[in-house]
Formats: sequence, structure tokens, C-alpha cells
Amino acid sequence: MFSKHHEPVIDLSLDLREPQDWKPGVLRTLDYALKVTALAYEPIGGLLAVATPGTIELLGKPGVACRITLPDPHEVRVLHISPSTFKLLCLDDHDKLYVWDLSAYGQPKLLTTARFNPSNSITISPSHSHAFVALQSGEIQTYDVECLRKSSYYMPNMWKLYEEKMAASGMPEITTPTSGIAIDTVVHPRNLNLLFVVYGGGIVLSDLSERTTLRTYELVYPPGAPGGTGYSSEEILTHRRPEATCMAIHPSGHFFAAGYADGSIVFWAIEDEDQPLLVRTLNDLDVQSIDAEKLETHLARKGQLPLFTEKEPIFKLSWCGFANSSDPRGGETALVILGGLTSEDSPGLTVHWFPAFNPTEPPATPSPITLHSDIRSSMRASVEPLDTYFYDTHGTVHDYLLLPRESPHFAGCFDATSLLIVRESESGTRIVEAYEFPPPRLARHRDVQHESTDTEVDQEKDTLDDLADTLQDLQMNDEPSHLVVPGYLSNGATGLLEGILRNVTKDAYSSLFQIQDVPQHVLSLKAGFAWQDPVEHVSKYQPPRIALTWHADLSIHLWDVSAQLLHKFKPDPIDCEFPNPLPNLTIDTNLVLTAPSVASKLLTPELKIRNVELAPDSLECAVVFSSGLVIIYRLVSPPNTVPFEDLPDAELVSLKHLSPDSSKSKFSPYFALLPTRGQLSACAIADIGFLAVAYADSSLFVVDMRGPTIILRHGVKTKSRHSLGLHMGQEDAIVCLEWTIGPIYKDHRLALRLIAGHESGTFQIFTFERSTDSSWIVTEDVVKFDGPAHPLAIFVLNPKNGSRCPADRSRLAAALSDPSNPGSVMCIIAGSKGVRCNLNMNGDRIGKVDWNHRMGKVLNVQIVQKLSSYALVAFTESHEACAYSLPNLEFMHSVTLPPVTYLPITADETGDYFAWTRDPETGLIRQATYGTLFNFKRIDTPPAIDLLSSKPVIPAQPQPVSVGPTSLLGSWFNFQQSMTGVQVDVLLGGPDRPVPMQQPRNPSLGNDHSQIANQAAETQNSLYDRLTSALNERGQMLGDLEDRFNSLESGSRSMVDQAKKLAAEQSAKSWFRF
Repeated sequence: MFSKHHEPVIDLSLDLREPQDWKPGVLRTLDYALKVTALAYEPIGGLLAVATPGTIELLGKPGVACRITLPDPHEVRVLHISPSTFKLLCLDDHDKLYVWDLSAYGQPKLLTTARFNPSNSITISPSHSHAFVALQSGEIQTYDVECLRKSSYYMPNMWKLYEEKMAASGMPEITTPTSGIAIDTVVHPRNLNLLFVVYGGGIVLSDLSERTTLRTYELVYPPGAPGGTGYSSEEILTHRRPEATCMAIHPSGHFFAAGYADGSIVFWAIEDEDQPLLVRTLNDLDVQSIDAEKLETHLARKGQLPLFTEKEPIFKLSWCGFANSSDPRGGETALVILGGLTSEDSPGLTVHWFPAFNPTEPPATPSPITLHSDIRSSMRASVEPLDTYFYDTHGTVHDYLLLPRESPHFAGCFDATSLLIVRESESGTRIVEAYEFPPPRLARHRDVQHESTDTEVDQEKDTLDDLADTLQDLQMNDEPSHLVVPGYLSNGATGLLEGILRNVTKDAYSSLFQIQDVPQHVLSLKAGFAWQDPVEHVSKYQPPRIALTWHADLSIHLWDVSAQLLHKFKPDPIDCEFPNPLPNLTIDTNLVLTAPSVASKLLTPELKIRNVELAPDSLECAVVFSSGLVIIYRLVSPPNTVPFEDLPDAELVSLKHLSPDSSKSKFSPYFALLPTRGQLSACAIADIGFLAVAYADSSLFVVDMRGPTIILRHGVKTKSRHSLGLHMGQEDAIVCLEWTIGPIYKDHRLALRLIAGHESGTFQIFTFERSTDSSWIVTEDVVKFDGPAHPLAIFVLNPKNGSRCPADRSRLAAALSDPSNPGSVMCIIAGSKGVRCNLNMNGDRIGKVDWNHRMGKVLNVQIVQKLSSYALVAFTESHEACAYSLPNLEFMHSVTLPPVTYLPITADETGDYFAWTRDPETGLIRQATYGTLFNFKRIDTPPAIDLLSSKPVIPAQPQPVSVGPTSLLGSWFNFQQSMTGVQVDVLLGGPDRPVPMQQPRNPSLGNDHSQIANQAAETQNSLYDRLTSALNERGQMLGDLEDRFNSLESGSRSMVDQAKKLAAEQSAKSWFRF
């Protein structure tokens, strides 16, 4: 049977025999965020910065992404984007500050670094260019972001001075080693001259220009008060002062909330440092007050009561205002709370929805200095929640970030539309999830209030309109939507396990995008432009490519990896991400796995996706689980309501009644195969509606998916009318399957065949034919032949042109119309030891080769095509691709691939591949390398990023508002004298502050400045134009020089004035006016 008496075969590898015919290269390197340590957002331009250990990823509009690598691979603790200077600030865990210029074209430019003493936080303001650095020593240093230097303005440890003042006055004071540590600084949202400093002992409000302390807010529980720990605290009969942890200011600027280490939240009026407005925990109010009855009950049963459940500290607070009121003091607000939960609570984030603060004018009092009781009552009423929502997460929340619509003021919390949550995942990573904000249930309060301020609607409203509104309210979902985020974040959040790269037909590609709707809920990032440099004679004839990735959260994601996505050159910017996510084609298998009809038959609740198979034309998808479960999805959308259907085969379960929300996924579950045969060993899906699944016990199931019905049970102990009775040893499992339509040796009919390769090297060919009732059956003639042991892949090709011979519609039509004129095929079978090539599958041997032991272990095999030539490529564990000719299997040469992974490389028929790099700690994919074996006329350079096009124009600083109506006169810090940002920079920069220098920018590298470039070219067409341009530039330079001299003169005068002022300044204790 393996004689050489066969017709001469054509050499299919003519154009691939020379080394210069191969050119491996990396086209893209894709990283995924598995350990996010810090976030920052610039709302005007819409730029998001994500920090991981040693790196910072900048994300803008689709296609705009660039990576910054820190010189020292340390963990990033604090991250800020300064809107006023368009610079990125990063503080690592070694207290080293980095500053990058985001206006540099192509890649952000590192400007400088600075070293600080151990520090806890950095605070910036959009209205000026200085940053406040809170040191652990309790001191506050300032850094000039525009001039790139430490400023001379310095604030001493004001809490230590406060304790000394209390001790000198004879007042008892509770001191702890951590009370003087500066934790954070907060700039007043409406008065830049006021700065809050959060110390462990309490909160200090200081006046920057006067260098004095205005207020000190200290929380002390009296004996018997439960506080945040409750009545079970062992120290309940003593004075206690919990440590402050964070704070957030109400948008009106008249009161604030402070978080404490015992899980309590305290609301203070800025004017009243003696008595808080409200002290509460997440569940209890007025915990600073003594309930005598509860206290006596506790004392009477002391020692018998269970220990109290300790609460988390309040880690972070954000107070959000919204554009929902015409009142200058604002409307309803939301307070976001991280922390305060117990170990028995689910992890998550709490949001309180507060009523508006708009008190009426109180009656006149003889002493306008104190806070009026009516104002105080209004403040208290505005911090009692109307409603509360809890963002329930699946892991501990480490941080969060609110994304405002456009305003950078109010600590970046005004009119927030999105919420990013940094949480711990089940695999130990630290990921980012994006949610809609505010939650719909709370947003309805805002909308109702906004509607109430409008003109009244007609009272005689039509009854049908009322009914329509009622139905719409019933259909509204109270749960906030998950937002689609860039792949850098989404693949880290879902836990990427592995993926495959597949070519699809043009018709299938078009059908995918015909059903691909614009996602409704997407994280809005709009910063910058990405520009691809022109490539001469770029290859435009690349086939459509789709990548399928499966994830730890049991989801499957589809990505467009077509080369045409990158074929956009200047002046047209790139307008999509690469790979481009297809969110409406995401498959979430949890809907099926939790269905009673499936869950009741699962042998183990712990499931993991092992593989995914996609039919390239019909786009039917088979999801294979490690337990042996197989779920089939298809793009056919079923009707809205489909009843559950019992299928005649016990191993099959219909899933058509489990149609998902069409707005989330266009893939619908079709049926599931659950034969309970143990682990699955091989799976193959055909474009004409057949599924073959093999299990480790040597059993094989073939399903006609048009039913669905099982048409073959092979190797199954239980007898049935479909069984063939051909049983093999359980240790010899089928590990490789391939569908094809073609002839075999001694059977030259064009028929549907299934090739099954066993671990031992024994192969079987099953033939299927259509019966008289149009159903498909398997014939009794099962052909066996020998091949390579431990088979890896099976390929069936046309020996004349090298094209594939799959089981597709065209070949099926030919088999049904004229099966007697098949032509020849050749079958290439690759195993762990070598590869064989046979004519007509099991006929004469054409070629044979054993792998060279120097190659190392072969992980994957693929037949690749370049122009009209084909070659077999073996990918080895030594990061080599060894090429063999077809059909004679002669070794041609090997090429070295980037040593990025030990995992099998997934390659397509054109030589493009994905190499996956797994994180050793979590087992998830942290990097994907997209490369090709033929890097000819391909785009292999990352696009240049231009963020200057979205450089923010800072809106005006919010002005102070009266605590009451405009007619109310009070003593609220004389808000009409608020400093401007320029005045703050002059104050903090000191008399020796240099004139800020504008960072140079290459004028030839613009964003979408194609029109500017064309105009520049037109003005320099003659010598006269060039001379005129040079004279204009010289005049502009002289004008700039004159402005600098004038600025130096002004600076010198202010230096003398400042020196006189500093000479008259008191010592550090003047902050408290001793």
C-alpha cells in the first residue's frame, strides 16, 4: 500500500526554499494589566493612565495607547495628570517622583525626577501648577510641576504644633505615635487659598497666604459612646480618638466628610470645629452619642457577649456633585465610600445619595460669627441619605476612580459618568472593572429633581402616555451596566487563558460586521490621535483574521485582527483598537452553566474552558470544557420566547430557550453535549453542520447539528443501534480529529470523511452518507491505517495546488452531485516524533520525515501559504520554526522566533501567529506577541501618539458661593477674596521662581496638522518666502526675549517685596499664633 507507484506530484514549495523567502517579525506586542496599582484621569481631553509595577499605560480614543517604562522597575503608588501643565506625575514606592511631558509627539518625554523623604500622597489642582506632597513626618512640601523643581514654600507639622498648643494651655490631649503623620492634603474646591491636611490625629485647615491654621477638627468619643467599633469595644468606658484616614468636601464648599480608622464617617461644618454635624457608620447614625440602655445592657453582660465584628477603616471618600440644579450651591449629591465593611459583608463600594443643600435665609441674630442653628440643621439634613446603592464586586476593592464628564474641578468628581474599580480577582490579580455611574436607581432621583425645576407639564396627559411611561419604568434596570474597556484592561480583568487565530471567509467576515452593533455602554476615552507612518507598497491582500480568546471567567471574546485595520496613514488617524474587540459577539457561558437543565448533569462545579473551535464559514462555535462538556453556539437569533425542548438523545440538551440579551451578544446557545465520559481529548467542527467529540476513554460521538441528533457512538460500552461494536483499549484515546470531503484508498468516491488519530498512532476513517430519508448515517466500513504516534495535527490538501480540502458547502455540493469524479487528495499527519504524507489519506506514502532531536520538542504544526507556495512548519519549544517542503517533506531551513513563551504558538494558514506569555504567579496570560513568518510589506512599527491635540483648556475656577441665599451675609472666610491659580503659583514658587519655559516640540510632527503642513510648504516655494519666514521667526524670538526680560524685572521687584515679608515672618509656631 505504501509503494512509490503513484503519479508524480507537484512541488508546492518552490517559492519557499530559499532563506530570503522567510522573514519572521513581530508586528505587535500586547500587554495586559494583571496588577494595577494606581489610576489617573484627565477629563477634558479624556486621557486615562493605568500604572502597574514598572510601567504606565496611557489610553485615549480607540487606537491611542502608549506605554511608559519607569527607569527603575518599582511599584507606582501615586499617579496624577496635571491639566494645567499637561504633565504626568508618578510617585513610586521608593518616594521618587517622575515627571513626563505628555505634549511630546510620538512618545511622552521624561523631563525630570526628584527624590522626597518618605511620603504618603501628592495633591494637584487644575487651577495652578503646584503639587502638595504630604510627608510621613507631618510636613508638607511643594513641587513646581511647570518649572520642574521643589518650591521654597514649606508647611511644618501642624498637628504637632496643635498638640504643643493644647499641652501649653493645660488641656488634656490624646497623643499616639501616628497622630502627627500627614496622610493626605485636599485643596478647597472653591478657594485655592485654603488647604486641608489630614493627619492621623485629625484634620487641619490652613490659610496658605497667611501661613496660619484656621481650624482643627478632632473627633473624640466620650466614655460610653459606641463609636465605629460598637458597644462591644473593650475601651468603651474611656475617651477614644480614632485616627483620621481621608476626607471629601461637599461641592458647595461649606462642609465635608471625614473617614476614620474605626469605620466611622464624620460630617463637619467648616465653620464649626467643635461639634460635628453627624457621626455615623454605614449602618448606624449618631454613634458619638451615648445610649444609656444599650450601655447598661452591655456592661451587665460583659464577658458573655460575643466579640464585636471589627470594621474596615474608611479608606477613601469622594463627594460628587451634578449639573442637576440651577442653585449655585448645587443639587443632590452622591458620596462614594470605600471601606467601613465588616468581614461578614460582601466586598464592594457604597454610594449614599444625599438631598440638596439649599437652606433658606435664617432669622437675624446678634452674633453672626457662629454657625446659625438653621444652617446647621440644613447641613445635617443634606447628609442623611435619600437612598443607598452598593456596588457588589467579586473581590476586595483596593481603589476606585471616578471619571467626570468634562470638569477637572471638585477633586475630579463633578458630574461623574463612569466608575473604575480596582479589585482583587479570584486568581490573585489586581484588575480594573468599569461601571456606569451613578447607578440608575440613584440617577432617577437626580432626573426627578431636575424635571421638578422645569415648567409643569400639561395636567391632561393622555392615558396611553401614562401607561407607556409606567411600562418603561418597569423595564428599567436598577443595576449599573458594565462598560466596555480597552483590551489592555479587559483581558486582565477577565483572566485571559489562551486563544487561537483563525482566517475566515470574506462572506463570514462581512456577516460578522453586519450584525456587529455599536456597543451601548463603552468607557468614554477621547484623548489624542494615533498616526501610522506610510509604508511603501504595503500588502493589501491579507485575508480577514479573527482571534478567539477564552478566559477564567468562563467567557469567550472575539477580536478582529485583520491587517486592514492598520492600513490608515497620514493624514488619516487610526480609528480603532488593534486587535479590535467585538463586544457584541462575546459569549458568556455562565448563562448555560447555571441553567438547571445543564447544572444538574455536571459532575463537578469547577469548570475551565479548555479549547474553542470556530467554523470559518458558518461561524458556529464549539466551547470545550475540561470536564467533557461541549456547548454549541450559533449566530442564528431565536425568537423571543422558545420553550424547553427534549431531545431524543440523552447526551444532548437543547439550549435554544436560553437566548441571551441580544444587546450583549449575538451568539445564542444551541445545544450541549454531556455524555459524562470524563475528560475530552479531541474536538472538530465542520462547516456543514457536523460535530465530532472524543473522550479519554476512547469513546467518540458524532452529532448532526441540524437536528441535533447523535449519528455515531463509537467505543461506548452501552450498546445502541448507532454503535459499531468496534471497541479499543481505554488507554488508546483519540487525540486528533479532522473533517474532510474526499476519496480514500480503494474508495474513490467524493464522500464525507472523519479522520480519527489515536495516541498509539492508529488512525481510523469514518465515512458518512445520506440515507433515503435525507438523514446522515455512518457506513459500516471503518478503514484503519498506521501513522505517527501522538498525532498533533491532520491536514488534507489538493496535491495539484495545495489548497485545503475541508468539509465545506462547495465540496459537499460536489459530492452530492457527482461523487464519482473526486480527484486526488493528500493527507499530512504530524505527530510528536515525525510527519507523514499519504496519497488519498491512507494510500501510497509520498513523504516521511522524523523530527531532528536537536529541534527540541515540537509543540504545534501548521501548513502555511505564501503566494502560491506551501510549506509545513513545526514550532518547537526552542523558539524555532522548522520548514519542510510539500509534499516530499524535505527539510528546508529553520527560523528563530522571539523567545517569549513556552506555550504552543497558534498560527494561521498565512504564517501569522500569536505567542502567549503566561504570568508565573497567576497562570494568566500577561503578554501576547502577534508576529508573522513573512514580514514583507507589513506594518510592524507602533503608531506615533499625539496627545497635544487633546491638550486641556482649563475651565474657570469655581467661585465661592454663599452658605444661604445671596442676601445672607456671614463670615465664611471672606470667600470673595479667593486667590487665582497664578497668585498661588507666585506664592508657592517664591521670589526665586524662574520664568516657566515652554517645552520644545518638533514642528514637523503634528497631530492632524496636515493642513498646517501644506500651508507651510506653500509659503516656502520661493526664496523670498523663506527669507520672510526667517525674519518673522527672528522678530518673534526678539519679542519673546523682551517678554522674558520684562518678566525678570517684575520677578526681581517681587523678590524684594517677598524678602521683606519673609524677614517679618514669625517662626513656625506662628501657624497657631502663640
